[in-house]
Amino acid sequence: MKRIAIILSLVLAASALPAQTDTLPDSLSACGNGGRRQVNLTLGVQAGMKFNRTDYTPYDAPHSLLLQIPLVATIPLPVDRLTAIGGLRYDFEWSFLRYNVTRVDGGGIDLLTTPTTGRQTATMFHSYLGLTGEVQWQVVPGNHRALRLGLDYYVAYDVSHYLTIRTLDARNTYFGVLTSSDRTVVESGDPMFQPWKLEVGLTLSTDMLGIIHGVRFFTNLLPTYIDPASGTKIYNTGMMIYL
Repeated sequence: MKRIAIILSLVLAASALPAQTDTLPDSLSACGNGGRRQVNLTLGVQAGMKFNRTDYTPYDAPHSLLLQIPLVATIPLPVDRLTAIGGLRYDFEWSFLRYNVTRVDGGGIDLLTTPTTGRQTATMFHSYLGLTGEVQWQVVPGNHRALRLGLDYYVAYDVSHYLTIRTLDARNTYFGVLTSSDRTVVESGDPMFQPWKLEVGLTLSTDMLGIIHGVRFFTNLLPTYIDPASGTKIYNTGMMIYL
């Protein structure tokens, strides 16, 4: 509950805070006429769903929910239709494992091979704090809302992470509600978790489609997990849809 309260507080604070603007002094401006280049400083909230590349491993999580809180500066570049964006970003990510898994002595998880009569849900949680940077190109001249193409990076530290495994009893009520559950939490000290992320991405974004604001293709150049038993490195690559 404490974690949820903190996230909600950040979301509400970011939603209530208007964007601030400042300008670079002439000495820092790249404009040939000595003009002033406007810098926008924005604190916001954005959410989306990730579709990850799937492998037959215990760590396979084809879907993730993502909440991002960026504090970034937007600077128009002297090259026509190019904009630089950079700053801090805090990510909260919930990944839902595909297979039934079990905790392994010594660290990590493995596929559950014991027959079960119930149902299991397993969720990986990560919160990342790091630096983000992007160069955007305005595809349609004179209309920055129509379509933008961006190349970006995100280097971040995994502030907190854990795995929650819930095994639900097969005995149902009349309405199909499962009656009991057995909850196992794999804490952040497990050696399978890796502390750093170095993610690069390609984004197509627009403000003209309503609920969907962009599609991003990404890959993490560092492993998200390393299985302690086999030493296998698990990388995260896929696509994200911004809402």
